[in-house]
Amino acid sequence: MFFATFHLSAARCIISHMNETLRILSIFAHPDDEIGVGGTLAKYGHNGADITLVCATRGEAATIFCDDCATTETLASVRTDELECSRRALGVRHLRWLDWPDGGVSTVPEPEAVAQLTPIIRQFRPHILFSHPEHGTYPHPDHIGVHQRVIAAFHAAADPAYRPDLGPIWATPKFYVRAIPEEVFDLIPGFRDYRIKLNGQELPFHIDSPEHIHCTIDCTDSVDARIEAWRCHRSQHNPQGTFSVLPADVQRRVFQVEHFRLFAHHLPADLPPHESLEWGLPGFDHA
Repeated sequence: MFFATFHLSAARCIISHMNETLRILSIFAHPDDEIGVGGTLAKYGHNGADITLVCATRGEAATIFCDDCATTETLASVRTDELECSRRALGVRHLRWLDWPDGGVSTVPEPEAVAQLTPIIRQFRPHILFSHPEHGTYPHPDHIGVHQRVIAAFHAAADPAYRPDLGPIWATPKFYVRAIPEEVFDLIPGFRDYRIKLNGQELPFHIDSPEHIHCTIDCTDSVDARIEAWRCHRSQHNPQGTFSVLPADVQRRVFQVEHFRLFAHHLPADLPPHESLEWGLPGFDHA
């Protein structure tokens, strides 16, 4: 496994290379899901990239882990404010909501979802798209449902035959999903056995094999921003959660590197393993 040597000074040059700003679109199921790519968002967002975050739900069905910050009646509003706080910490410029039901993404008909997502892609014209992997990172039905709808919209937005009334087509060059390699499980005590409890089920995290790690981002300089963003999500701070009990020094080591799989692309050819989001993008990769 390789580790990136891409630094912030380089980011400032590459993000604005050829007088074009790197545009990043992230689409996730719930407030706090963005934290999984938070170091990368902060690295690019605080150095000039134009980032839009789309959240599918308000997270209104989640467990509340604080006695004084939310009730079942106020949770949607609280989590809306928490994501706004996280957005600022990560340098994300724009935040949009789909207002799909928390815990019920699968009830949103895919054609309806694609018709909602396609104009967002066509209007923003991202170079980079982030979302959940097909397995959800852990098999949360909302994560998987968002992935299925986003990949369909990724293709629909580039299809001239699909809904020309939704704007000019846009073939997003790269669609990345989060990956968690074996080495992260080695760093975190008990992570292999940790389970997310959801509706009576215990959901394990997915381990990605080395050949599925296509992009590795050095987030050393953006760890503090990721930690600050996570602190925004106070209602979701499970005192028994993996990262709640992780020593600060180990937490920082884990957050220093983020890994991605290039799930789909509209590029002339597949890419070798790389260490920056803009690698392989015309006009960005020769800075």
